[in-house]
Amino acid sequence: MQTILLFLNLLVSLASAVAAVIALIQPASFSGSSHVVPGEVFYVRMYAARSIPFGLAAGILPFWPGGPAVAWVLFTAAVIQIMDVIIAVGKKERGMIIGASVGALVHLLCGIAIM
Repeated sequence: MQTILLFLNLLVSLASAVAAVIALIQPASFSGSSHVVPGEVFYVRMYAARSIPFGLAAGILPFWPGGPAVAWVLFTAAVIQIMDVIIAVGKKERGMIIGASVGALVHLLCGIAIM
């Protein structure tokens, strides 16, 4: 069971990092804007600066022994995903609500399994 959780965690972590790369390449894909303004580009860069390295770390670290420290990285990733759910609820973005909810749940379960 723990192996399945590790791979699910890797999958949701990579999905988050890939979403950030997509946003960097095509900022309008996330905002829905027909004309991307400098503030959106700034936001996308800030999102990518957090999401890409943290997504990679949260996905890869559980495959190495690290005990509670790795679990806390995953708990932090779960909190980030929960905040994304809250943002998505405010924007009524059903896909983001579902994706971030699944991500939060997988990070949380994987962190608990590691503890």
